[in-house]
Amino acid sequence: MGYTVGMKTKGFTLVELLVVIAIIGILASIISVNLVTARQKTRDARRISDIKNIQLSLAQYYNDYLKYPTNIYTALAPTYMAAVPYESNSSVVCTDGTEASCYRYAALNDSGGSADCSVVPATRFHLGVMMEATNAVAQDADAAAEPSGYQTCSTSLPDFDGTAPSCVGASPAGGGADNCYDATSDN
Repeated sequence: MGYTVGMKTKGFTLVELLVVIAIIGILASIISVNLVTARQKTRDARRISDIKNIQLSLAQYYNDYLKYPTNIYTALAPTYMAAVPYESNSSVVCTDGTEASCYRYAALNDSGGSADCSVVPATRFHLGVMMEATNAVAQDADAAAEPSGYQTCSTSLPDFDGTAPSCVGASPAGGGADNCYDATSDN
């Protein structure tokens, strides 16, 4: 019928096919995990770049006005930046600094005066973002919320703590995770 004496039928056995399919499946899963990690690192690199660009624009703003703005999303565009970046992974567009997609920003002034930035100008700032992947290579401020002698005078979200366990893990010096990237006027 399909078999002749002295000739072998060429083809793969069921076991050989299953082994090949299993190997392809393992390789596909390894590649997909690496793609997810690569995408996270790419988005995190963009976040760091955004923070550094905002920091440069804030320095230019300070040079012009000798104070920091209370809200970067209303003060920096279009003079200092074409558009102030925000968390692009969110479905909500950042328009005024209060939405969850906005990078965290706090203008800080001397706590001996008024908490109103129009009365006592902001002479420091704290800017940051949560990262998707552990931020092992970036060098950031890891600054606490409202450093000693200063208070938040921003009109947007309250200051955040870049030294909190949610940001730097249980022991950052001992190899804990750094899940935030933050910058201050000091660095």
